[in-house]
Amino acid sequence: MKTPAEHGLPPRGTPKNYLVAWLLVMLKRSHLHGYEIMKELREEFGIACEPSTVYRTLRELENGELIRSHWGPSLMTAGEHGPARKVRVYELTDRGRDALDAWSQALHEYRSNLDAFFRVYAAS
Repeated sequence: MKTPAEHGLPPRGTPKNYLVAWLLVMLKRSHLHGYEIMKELREEFGIACEPSTVYRTLRELENGELIRSHWGPSLMTAGEHGPARKVRVYELTDRGRDALDAWSQALHEYRSNLDAFFRVYAAS
């Protein structure tokens, strides 16, 4: 909950509701398992999310048929020993592509609004 001093201030970090857009666009590019998703969010896009938030959102997207998953082999990294464990690999569905198109349009409009804000801000 915001304190009285925080009302009217922008949220800190990336708003959580953009996580769906990030996940859809990442899965359009390639099929990924959870660890790869977390790594890309952090390293490529600078987004830090709790794993529970990411996995809950992935389940919601799968329940909505925007993505699907299957069990695939784990990629073992150097220094790992023992049997490879299977991981859940996620991929975008046709319905997910449609949702991504809608996100793209909405974010484009939002960016246009932000551009207008910064033009006014810079001029004042």
